[in-house]
Amino acid sequence: MLLRFHFLTVILVIGGLLVSNVHAIQTEPTPEIIARGKILYDRSCIFCHGVQGKGDGPAAFFGASYWAPRASDFTVGQYKFRSTASGKSHTDEDLFRIITNGVPGYMPPFVGWPEEDRWHVVSYVKTLHSTNSRHNEKPLETFQIGTQNVPLTVESIEQGRQVYFKFECDACHGHNARGDVPDFEAQDLKDNLGMPIRPTDLDLTNPYSFKNGAAAHDIFGTLMTGLIGTPMPSYADAFAQHEDDAWHLVHYILSLSQGSGP
Repeated sequence: MLLRFHFLTVILVIGGLLVSNVHAIQTEPTPEIIARGKILYDRSCIFCHGVQGKGDGPAAFFGASYWAPRASDFTVGQYKFRSTASGKSHTDEDLFRIITNGVPGYMPPFVGWPEEDRWHVVSYVKTLHSTNSRHNEKPLETFQIGTQNVPLTVESIEQGRQVYFKFECDACHGHNARGDVPDFEAQDLKDNLGMPIRPTDLDLTNPYSFKNGAAAHDIFGTLMTGLIGTPMPSYADAFAQHEDDAWHLVHYILSLSQGSGP
């Protein structure tokens, strides 16, 4: 009976209660646009990301002194939340999406800003990366998620549960997917800065769980791209010939939103 309840919950989630797609068109940056972006950055972003964009603002240290995640270091030019393959750079649209949606529990959304202002900040943030030469690069390939062809069924959720254990997701996220495995300290999980990082609690009702978005396509994208700078790898190669399994896993993760699982 509990599984049936979870199944109906997932239908609501995938049906549109949690939408995080961001569609926008950027204009070519000019010195004036970049200057405007800096003004906005200094007004709203400097407290976490710091004067030079190194992620060393006073609020960032106060909020996460000894644990990840810390505010992004823009001078490195690497971002966890991307639509590109593991190890590849981000797109301008990725930055725009983060600014628009924010990061639950860590960064507020700026969707209330005019779209033009959000693009101005994107243009400015790109200048903080010392080796930025994105305007000379070929367009980056992004994952095309497209239409979900796997129907949402109780059977799909059960197959996703099997995939969860097959790929040993429980080693980090725990048997109940709450990120509270008893031997967490023994895992010694750290981010790219060497800071301890906790596995994500995959309970959708936890507002801090899905930093890259909680809709089905967001979770699918996270599985495929991984989260650079964290122990979360990309599973694109593993699912290359079995993409349906990825969708089954997405269904299972979403089914956890009203309890500890089927």
